[in-house]
Amino acid sequence: MKKYITYIISLIFLCSVFGNMKIGYIDSNQIMSELEEVREVQIEIDKEQKRLEAELTNMIGMRDSLIQSYQMQKILIVDDNKRMEKEKEIEDLARKIELYQMEKFGPNTGEIYKISNQLFAPVLSKIDAAINKVGNDQGYDYIIDAVSGALVFAQPENNLTFAVIEELRKATIENQEN
Repeated sequence: MKKYITYIISLIFLCSVFGNMKIGYIDSNQIMSELEEVREVQIEIDKEQKRLEAELTNMIGMRDSLIQSYQMQKILIVDDNKRMEKEKEIEDLARKIELYQMEKFGPNTGEIYKISNQLFAPVLSKIDAAINKVGNDQGYDYIIDAVSGALVFAQPENNLTFAVIEELRKATIENQEN
């Protein structure tokens, strides 16, 4: 993927050298570090994460206490059903902890991930609007993020998506006729 991004950047650079293309770049890390809104969002996310971590720590403490209590009483429990009941209670709590971790901290689906996306959406929208304004106002054809190598702005007239789709449709029709 990185090789592909490097190829695209190189191609765009060559086009700009030999044509009238204007290309700029941004440093998204610096932009994010300069915005007060980003710091405010990060504080909110940190608060929520600490709250969820405290709940998780509490659950782990309960499990550990249950295990310790069971280990001390295990010798005294002569009834196999009681012993199995205690072991099942410990296993159920362990599963509950695992489920909680995935629901709250899981990648792409966890509550923290969702909260982060929700809180950052207006900030990212604001950044995107600023990039588009600078790109249009200053006549850039392309703006690239130096951190990720992603294309963050392109003039709509340079979008070849529909031409490629049309070409694919033509090729499909030709193949069906043959």
